[in-house]
Amino acid sequence: MPAVSEGDASRGRLAPEIQVILDRLDPIPAAVYNGRYDLLAWNAAYGSLFPNVVAQPVATRNVLWQIFAMQECCSQIANRAEEVAQMVAVLRAGFGRHLGEPAWTGFVRALSAASPEFASMWAAHDVARPGSQMKIFHHFSGGQVRTVSTSMTLPSPPETRMVVYTPADEESRERIEWIRANPEAPATAHMHPVTVTG
Repeated sequence: MPAVSEGDASRGRLAPEIQVILDRLDPIPAAVYNGRYDLLAWNAAYGSLFPNVVAQPVATRNVLWQIFAMQECCSQIANRAEEVAQMVAVLRAGFGRHLGEPAWTGFVRALSAASPEFASMWAAHDVARPGSQMKIFHHFSGGQVRTVSTSMTLPSPPETRMVVYTPADEESRERIEWIRANPEAPATAHMHPVTVTG
């Protein structure tokens, strides 16, 4: 994947109060993304729910890259079919404002090469806007978490948005609390297939 430019991904470009807001929202998971789904900032609850994403170096700390370039069994999105189609459509809408920009064209080219699934969705030319919707995640040790995502545009940098993942029910709220309290809990029923050679 082409490196995310510091101009896009640096948390220093966000106003300091944005991190304060994210932290005050805790224990509700919340994060800030740019138009390409580069993850720019997050709170502790989000980090607990998505440890593999926040642990990435800046160059690959992109939600779409993590979804499409990782093994499907590692995806935390439970309602994957509709969710990834919506995300690609939102990316396509943003892409129209950045035609010819190397950071955008390079990202789409690299992700298309890494994922035939993404390439097929991209070729459909669907467009959508970010909005509130049900998002269902599967945490490998904490189980299924149902949230309602609310997307709010930030005044700067351009095309950044804060997304808040409000638990949709009491069970999901309790599971997020458990996940935060048990960061070292082992994954349950998650094994990669072993290839036997020789």
